[in-house]
Amino acid sequence: MNHPDWPAFVRAIVAEPEDDTPRLVAADFLEENGDPDRAAFIRVQVALARLEASDLRRSPEADALRKKERAFLGPRSETRLFWGMDACPELVRVPAARPASPLAGIHPAGAECLTWRRGFVDSVRCPAAEWLRHGAAVRKRNPVRWVALDECVLTGRDVWYAGLATMRGLVTVVLVDGRSETQEWLKGWLPGTEVLARFAR
Repeated sequence: MNHPDWPAFVRAIVAEPEDDTPRLVAADFLEENGDPDRAAFIRVQVALARLEASDLRRSPEADALRKKERAFLGPRSETRLFWGMDACPELVRVPAARPASPLAGIHPAGAECLTWRRGFVDSVRCPAAEWLRHGAAVRKRNPVRWVALDECVLTGRDVWYAGLATMRGLVTVVLVDGRSETQEWLKGWLPGTEVLARFAR
């Protein structure tokens, strides 16, 4: 969304990530400004999240919403790729050498590493160095609560230290193949954030 007013809606969502109202207001704005699919997607995920938080998570209504959600985010969905590029251009990129087909030029691994919840990117999995370099920009545009960081053993302590701000305030940081000493060190710098270390599968 390139509308000059759109960043204000995003800031409101990032500031109040647990409140659905700014998300639904943003959906209305998108529909009124030429992006009805994105608006519908936000409404579908918000409605689904509400059902999944209640006793209706296995209801026909929830199943119908999941079907609509898959239409937007399924493996053959073009919207997933383009929305990923719009939400996280630092992590979902088009290679410099562009092939004949525009879709073939999109790096799908980047889009697949984003998890959408209630209409916006909620979690990210990427190499630690990429998150520490770009996480601040990603979080300005997305209410990210959870990150899983790969290639942790390749990241030096000075890089971790320089990127601490990209992780402060997150609910969970998962270090994939991370060393226990890095986990304990980060726990000391990230109060209130759950820091986990796991082996990659």
